[in-house]
Amino acid sequence: MILVIEIVCCSILFAILLIWRIKTKPEWKIQDMPKVLQKKVVRKREYRRKNFKIFTEKEKTLKRLPFYILSVVLLTVMMWFAGARSFAKGFIYSFLLCVIVKLVCVLVIDCGWYAHNKKVWIDGTEELAPKSYQNYRYYFGTIPRAMLIAAFMAVFTGFFVDIMPRMENDNYADKYTEVNDILNEAVKNYKVPGISVMVVDSEGILFSDNYGKCKSSQTPFVVGALGKSFTASCIMKLSREGSLRLEHTVDRYVDAKKYFKDPSDAKKITIRQLLNNTSGLGVYQHLGNAKIVNKNGQYTYANINYDLLGKIIESVTGETYNEYLTKNILKPLGMYNTSADESTAKENGLIQGYRNYFGVNLPSAAEFPDEDSWATESAGYITSSAADMGKYLQMFLRGGYGVVSEKGISTMLYNRVPTEKSGKYQYGMGWLYTDEYVEPVFNHSGRAQNYMSSMYLLPESDMGIVILADTNDYLVTNDLMDQISNKVMLTLLGHAAKELDPYAYEDSHMIINLIYIALVLVGIVEIIRARKWKRNTEGNMIINIFLHLLLPTAILLLPVIIGVPYWVIWEYAQDSFIVLTLSAFLLYIGGLMKLKK
Repeated sequence: MILVIEIVCCSILFAILLIWRIKTKPEWKIQDMPKVLQKKVVRKREYRRKNFKIFTEKEKTLKRLPFYILSVVLLTVMMWFAGARSFAKGFIYSFLLCVIVKLVCVLVIDCGWYAHNKKVWIDGTEELAPKSYQNYRYYFGTIPRAMLIAAFMAVFTGFFVDIMPRMENDNYADKYTEVNDILNEAVKNYKVPGISVMVVDSEGILFSDNYGKCKSSQTPFVVGALGKSFTASCIMKLSREGSLRLEHTVDRYVDAKKYFKDPSDAKKITIRQLLNNTSGLGVYQHLGNAKIVNKNGQYTYANINYDLLGKIIESVTGETYNEYLTKNILKPLGMYNTSADESTAKENGLIQGYRNYFGVNLPSAAEFPDEDSWATESAGYITSSAADMGKYLQMFLRGGYGVVSEKGISTMLYNRVPTEKSGKYQYGMGWLYTDEYVEPVFNHSGRAQNYMSSMYLLPESDMGIVILADTNDYLVTNDLMDQISNKVMLTLLGHAAKELDPYAYEDSHMIINLIYIALVLVGIVEIIRARKWKRNTEGNMIINIFLHLLLPTAILLLPVIIGVPYWVIWEYAQDSFIVLTLSAFLLYIGGLMKLKK
């Protein structure tokens, strides 16, 4: 509304100024006549005696340069009042204003009032009227050049509008300098190969930078479980359109026999429960062996819930998950470096991922899922850049931005279930909520075999934060990156955060590696001793039963004891898997050698 008022006021003001200038100095219009007619008019009126000079287009542009600079300043102020807070809005609003004002001046003044008002024509040139004052084709021909100038002014206006929110914040320099230092230290001290960060508000970008081997905010990473909220967004859109209902059970939309061990389980689980992770399905289940093993209605985080949601989207729409996501979420938001398709991700320039082996990051290709994978695209294999994720977070800050309904956004964020008894943490639909900080925080982290990510949504501060990294170190760096993300978030809120230990990475890996070495050395030493071993005392027998039976068995059963399958350890901590199996094997071999003697 303010922009419309500004356009109307500027159109009237410029029209009045143009009329006043023509009436007080009609010869001024000579400058806007075609060159052939300019010479005739000058000759008729003998303007050479007055030292009248006809300027070229370049000379006129240079002469008007101060006016253009002043216009950019005024446009910046006007666009600010019109509500523009980003480069895009600043550019579009100011360009629109300039173009409309120019059209008004051409149509109403040049082609209308001036072309037909003989009182302001230059004396003695009336017979030239059809070719000069009423030369409509010439007047319209000035519009493209004016639009080009307007575009240049709009670029500068957009730039100044974009940086004004930062200049308005007294703590801007300190806050973002500290964030920059935190992430630089992460790359240096915690050996993270590459990081990309984006901080936005509902209007534009507040801060953006890249570290280590990441050189552009447009570079895609595998964002892991951050993709769950994309899947939830698709479901909200389909729900709004009436294609499905959140209270309907899963069996209404998919073939239960194809995905469940017991098809009757699909009749007990609603779409809402899948979204909230309250279906009762198991943590390490995948499509084909889905089964209710936990209390239905109680929170248990499991990828299988969002794997099934992806299949529901495909069943309802008749399109692949990637096709529906791209057409209905990604393209409307301008997220052109985001995809749920492996080949597209690589075409977009997917950054090299890294796995950590014994404290050393080694290049490792991204392992995209198939139908039998623990996490499919809809649960954790979307690829996106920090710039695109910034646009995605802005969708939530803008109440859906017309892509997802405002009610859908509210449902995703505020339809929550407690994740533990205290209720301190709650899970919405693709978002985790906590009130342990200075204000309510919605967030989610993502882990793939060689990538990790975090995103935060702070509605009260009108801020969204995303941090992407191209490595996965299950035992050490993942926890450190969570601390880094937390510190970045608190720093941006202007609050003190716990200091990070610069030696935490090296110290932790040193301790873990010493344990690894000790386990393997015990096995090697026992094999060496087995060559000289003699069964002589009861004490030795007890020790050997422990060393060669109980200890290796305990090592092999450790994943079962802590509830993590072997294949998960292999996918996310291959160095641990190698050491555990090798040490157990060596101890068994040593025992067999002693038994043989």
